[in-house]
Amino acid sequence: MPILDEPIPAPIEIEEFDLKSCRGKFRIVVLGDSITALERIERPQRWTTLLETQLGSEVRVVNAGIGGTSSSLGLFRWERDVTPVKPHCVVICFLLNDSHIRHYECRSSYVVQCTPDRMDANLRTMVERSRMMDAEPVFWTPPPVPEWPEAFNSPTHMEIQLELLDHYLLTVERVARDLQVPLANFWRTFPSLADNYPDDYFDYPDGYHSNAHSQPILSEGIVERVRPIFEERKTAHNLGGS
Repeated sequence: MPILDEPIPAPIEIEEFDLKSCRGKFRIVVLGDSITALERIERPQRWTTLLETQLGSEVRVVNAGIGGTSSSLGLFRWERDVTPVKPHCVVICFLLNDSHIRHYECRSSYVVQCTPDRMDANLRTMVERSRMMDAEPVFWTPPPVPEWPEAFNSPTHMEIQLELLDHYLLTVERVARDLQVPLANFWRTFPSLADNYPDDYFDYPDGYHSNAHSQPILSEGIVERVRPIFEERKTAHNLGGS
């Protein structure tokens, strides 16, 4: 599916997915950017794999993350990467890339990858599309980005980026609250859940991509939001043959 004649490869787990073999399972699509794709971490260690393991054999998690992408592209590829799975749950996170800035002539001249109003609209549309296909949406946010100067172009870059992240976080929280979407808000909670944060959970100086040590904590938090949806669907006997 091209944008400006440049193809957007489908995530490998989408290409591998076979709906016929997953009939009767509770299917989860995780949609997001590089902290969902997790290409730097071995597949068995990823929170997405741990999520499937923790929920059990009746669950299939399909990773539809693509690094470097915003919620606008996530929404654009919805019909290709989400709809064919016929999910019962869609787990969504685009906070880091939606708020990501590109600098121009001077340090304070920049453009964001996705404006806050566009992010708001994209998330609301994803919630609507999820529920229209009888799937429950779940939001999550990443661990907070450490104030490591080496991770940024300049002190001004760090100051602006961290301020934007806090601002965009409010957008995620508002949409979750307005639409009653479960939210695993690690941006606010992760430091209290981890020992020696952030040093053990990021590979310095990369403060955006948390490492393998963070994955069990992420999985546990997301399981808490997804399990009630799974149990309710299971109790209602809506899985068999679906």
